[in-house]
Amino acid sequence: MSEALPALKPSSPATHYSKDQLTARSRYLTALLTVAEVATQSLDIEKILNDTLDKTLEILGFDVGFVRTLDRQNKNMLVRVARGLRSPEFLAGVAPIGAERRNVSRIVFETKEPYICIDIRKNPIYKNRSMEQDGVISTAAAPVMSKNRVLGIMVVGSRRLHRFRKREIKLLMAFGSQLGAALENAELYQEVNKSKAYVENLVENAADLIISTDLNDRILTWNRGAEVLFGYHKNEVVGKHLAILLPSERFHELEEMRAKVQISGALRDIEVRSKRKDGVMIYLSLSVSPIRDLQGKIVGFLRIAKDITEKKRYERRLKELDKLKSDFVSNVSHELRTPLTSIKGSVENMLDGLTGSLNEKQIRYLVRIKSNTDRLSRLINDLLDLSRIESGRVEVRPTRVPLTALAEEVAEHLKPLATEKLIRIEVPSPDPSATVWADRDKVTQVLVNLIGNAVKFTPQEGKVTVALEKSDHDYVQISVADTGPGILPEETNKIFSKFYQVTNIAKQKPRGSGLGLAISKALVEMHGGKIWVESEVGRGSTFYFTLPAQQPFKLEMPAS
Repeated sequence: MSEALPALKPSSPATHYSKDQLTARSRYLTALLTVAEVATQSLDIEKILNDTLDKTLEILGFDVGFVRTLDRQNKNMLVRVARGLRSPEFLAGVAPIGAERRNVSRIVFETKEPYICIDIRKNPIYKNRSMEQDGVISTAAAPVMSKNRVLGIMVVGSRRLHRFRKREIKLLMAFGSQLGAALENAELYQEVNKSKAYVENLVENAADLIISTDLNDRILTWNRGAEVLFGYHKNEVVGKHLAILLPSERFHELEEMRAKVQISGALRDIEVRSKRKDGVMIYLSLSVSPIRDLQGKIVGFLRIAKDITEKKRYERRLKELDKLKSDFVSNVSHELRTPLTSIKGSVENMLDGLTGSLNEKQIRYLVRIKSNTDRLSRLINDLLDLSRIESGRVEVRPTRVPLTALAEEVAEHLKPLATEKLIRIEVPSPDPSATVWADRDKVTQVLVNLIGNAVKFTPQEGKVTVALEKSDHDYVQISVADTGPGILPEETNKIFSKFYQVTNIAKQKPRGSGLGLAISKALVEMHGGKIWVESEVGRGSTFYFTLPAQQPFKLEMPAS
């Protein structure tokens, strides 16, 4: 059977105590303080449980007791420490708090109240009789709690029939609360230590360099990645100045980095040169972040870096190869241009009759030769244009360009090509006076490429539309739409690459170098604009590009 306890009401300030009451209260507070000191003197959970149970039994005058703690995952309570109990069945047993059968642990867990039994021999809840086998007769259980959460139960027992007094139960409840708070603190400490050890392990074994320094760039920590990269063991560098990793002519960079981090908050992926222990120079991609204390004050810096020496070597080699390729293309193109011009001139002279009359078959062959020499000439011009663009030899000379008139001019130029396929080229413009700040020749080249492509890929009796629209205050948007077969979605980001040919959806055999769009992209971007395409298979494609509407950073000259 269990006994209900009256609620413990706090005393009001006006309450007057007798001498005996004051003595009892003093003993109560002393006992509470003693257990509190025991429970909080360690952060080792096993020591907290053992010491608190021992002190509880000593103060209350019992020789039997145990503590169960909650296993949240399995919803059980397990015996963690016990005194005066030897039954292996009891010590190894679990008390389920989610099962239908009632037990002391479940009752205390659900009610958060003490459970007292004067004679367990008569109480069906103790039917396994494991405590009775150890001679226990009377027990009292109190919740081990923290922040209104039950973390376990604390039980004291007597081998004689014992009626627990209110003071004993009150102290047992208070001891349970002290133990609960101590357990939670210890668990939090262990979790923090686990997290700290995990992070430290990650940092120590990271492949990247991770080091920390104080405000004066003295090295505080040095991970394994730094050891491998620089060849210094941590014992050689901790406490040393970061300058040992830099050539002398770059010492000033440290001060500049500190200043930038303090202003901007962090530096990300900056390329720096550094020096290994053996004197070999290496390149790093470095990020620097401030380390702050609890008040937000910067107390040091964290540096994370990757070795990009090989990457820089490959980049230099690629630039060399790219220059060789550009020089080769430029030289070969120039060498081809001279004989091609001679061939083209001779063919045109023959077609003009300067070498005598020609029969129909001869004319047909010469027209074919002229067509192919024109195509080869365009390819050579594209290669030369691309070579000049990539080598930086193309200059943009912007002026005020009337865009509507230029688009109409290009459309008129390409009209014969479109007429052969019965294709209409339309240039509707809501603003005939629209102008852009651009190089007229370069914009003409872009329009010729885009409109020419649209005509080439549009089937018989289709339509090509060139539209102009102000996209915002600073830019004008030009679009070239066709009614061709469209472009597959996965190819829309590839068609501006050099020599790329789109998948032949319409089973046509388009001829070209695959350079027109790459050149157009480069020319548009040289003006500060951008170019893109929107397409739907079977519905056609629309190419867009933007150009500045006015001269950037135009300076107003003062009136004289």
